[in-house]
Amino acid sequence: MSLSHRKLSDVCLLILIAVELIIHVGCKDKSKSGVADITKNQSHDYLSNIGEWLGPLGNFRNGHSAEINWHQNWFDVEPELLWKHELGLGVAGVTCHKGLVYCVGNTSDEEVVQCIDSGTGQVVWKYSYPCSIDKRMFEGGSASTPVIDKLRGSLYVLSHEGELRSLDLTNGKELWKVSYLEKLKGKRPTWGYSSSPLLCGNMLIIVPGGRGSGVAALDPLTGEIKWSFGNDEAAYSSPVQINGEREGNVMLFNSYGLSIINSQVGELLAKVRWKTEHDVNATLPLYISGHVFVCSGYDKGGGMFRLNENKLDLIYETKDTVCQFQSPIKSGGHAYMVIGDNSTKAKLTCMSLENGSIKWTQPLSGNRGNIITADGKLIVVSERGEVVLCDASENGFNEHGRFQALGGRCWAAPSFADSKLYIRNNSGRLVCYDLKNIK
Repeated sequence: MSLSHRKLSDVCLLILIAVELIIHVGCKDKSKSGVADITKNQSHDYLSNIGEWLGPLGNFRNGHSAEINWHQNWFDVEPELLWKHELGLGVAGVTCHKGLVYCVGNTSDEEVVQCIDSGTGQVVWKYSYPCSIDKRMFEGGSASTPVIDKLRGSLYVLSHEGELRSLDLTNGKELWKVSYLEKLKGKRPTWGYSSSPLLCGNMLIIVPGGRGSGVAALDPLTGEIKWSFGNDEAAYSSPVQINGEREGNVMLFNSYGLSIINSQVGELLAKVRWKTEHDVNATLPLYISGHVFVCSGYDKGGGMFRLNENKLDLIYETKDTVCQFQSPIKSGGHAYMVIGDNSTKAKLTCMSLENGSIKWTQPLSGNRGNIITADGKLIVVSERGEVVLCDASENGFNEHGRFQALGGRCWAAPSFADSKLYIRNNSGRLVCYDLKNIK
């Protein structure tokens, strides 16, 4: 090759590299920006009652508790460990009602449901059934938080293999059992079923993820099918009821994306694609005055949608809110969440719900964590079992103390009832801390 041809070849190569760089930079972030018209100072009318925590993230699945007059100065006095108990392997949260705690774990390929006295840590009753541990890239065991039905005196418990049971709250007796795979032709997700059923009026909403049974409703008393529809496969989120102006409508965050359904008649109202790696949508969707915010891990981030009759319009996206399975909660015009996944270190984050901008972040230990809130404070549990108390404020991170609750990995969200804080790790240790106000 002549010198002139070689120079020409080098020039062409440089031009190609420059063009590829321009294309790469131009296409790197296609995230949409916009402003959501939300009510910033909306009151928190939907709080878990004092002494209650009936399902994942509480009675309304929003992480809000009505607990007041609890100890909030941890710098001076750390919360006291009241008791600890071994549950068995799993990442299912615990639920609380009338001084009793309901929980589930796996021991020697048996799923064990337990009712525990919240004051003493003593077991009131146990109920067990065969179920493989199935480590599935973590410690394995139970993944679905039990759901308390106060009206019917029932506890709904779903195994990762897809068996849903209704147990008597008082003695653990099995009332009925439904197999998602056999009765509803469901398809088990890769990492097992983890979606807690949702009690919505006289319907128990479930997500089998099968052909013709993407979502279904059961009679809470009998377990009989009332309706089913759709072909979307299940993911790892739980259905959430929309409260207020759209009472009775339910948000689903499955492998396809976000759907809004009418729970009473089994009708799809709106649906939009939200694709993530491995089809993992595992957080609970957040409803804010006609809008829905969702977020996922694996470099996906979050998005705000406006619900317009039968469609969901994307308002903005943000790559800053990568949340693998830890759900955001709302306070004022802001969302608080622990961002992080397999490749992202955990940070407690405050985000504007109006436009998705990040107000502040605070590093945490591990790669994940969970938040609940009560009386204007955030109770934050890191993946490594450290508990941090801070203000729920967009003005910055203002801490009120922290302590190490337990070791190991903690993937389940905490629960809060009767001024008692419940935290479990994946290995099965449940601890109860007394946050009763110190006079």
